[in-house]
Amino acid sequence: MKVKIFIVALLCALTLTNCTFPVAGTFTVTNTDGLEYEYEVVVPMTNFVRVKSITNAQALTGEIVIPASVEYSGAVYVVSQIGKRVFEDCTGITQVTLPSTISVIEDKAFKGCTALEYINTPQPLSTIGEYAFDGCSELEDFSLQASISTLGEGCFRNCTSLEEVIFPTSLNNISASAFQGCSNIETIYIDRTILSIGSNAFNGCTSVNEFTSLAATPPTADSNTFNGIDASIMVTVPMASVDQYRTAVGWDHFSNYQGVY
Repeated sequence: MKVKIFIVALLCALTLTNCTFPVAGTFTVTNTDGLEYEYEVVVPMTNFVRVKSITNAQALTGEIVIPASVEYSGAVYVVSQIGKRVFEDCTGITQVTLPSTISVIEDKAFKGCTALEYINTPQPLSTIGEYAFDGCSELEDFSLQASISTLGEGCFRNCTSLEEVIFPTSLNNISASAFQGCSNIETIYIDRTILSIGSNAFNGCTSVNEFTSLAATPPTADSNTFNGIDASIMVTVPMASVDQYRTAVGWDHFSNYQGVY
């Protein structure tokens, strides 16, 4: 119990609050854009909250700026997550600026934001939920930070303007349909830490012309993982692993391999 009290006290000190945090619950604050943002306590007895919902979110247009912290009833709360479906189908949003405190973007948070061109990726960001950016057809660039360890199923499905994907060493698995239908991707770079690639993960990525995988053992894949990618493109893999890649399920889609030391 003393440890728990100490941790809560430390959080209070860091945020300069009077430590009146609820065990759980939600509250509403009017943001600078004039709309009411509903926040929800993420972990009981802490000041970390997620953006849970926005009143009349469909009215949002242009650039959206998410605050790093909000004040309510005498306490300061750190905004650490974007909740499920908060910005779903907000077709007027073109740019989103996230604070450096964001670690999680939950399921379908930006699904169907068809005008979204840019969103920054804070260094603490570790988790991108299922279908989080599904259908964001104008999104051209998304930097997968070194802290990202979880990509949910279909997270970037149908992001048809996305051009390049470089996976960080913090990531072990690429989920099913993660980049399905991303028809503008030209470059895929898979680091040595990737262990598995789900079904349809790159299905329909018809513009890929440069593919590198540094994993010594071919990441497990399904027969449809790379459907739609030109089978004749050159795939670069570790020299000692060329034969393994040629015959591995999914990877046997490709006919041309070159090895590197």
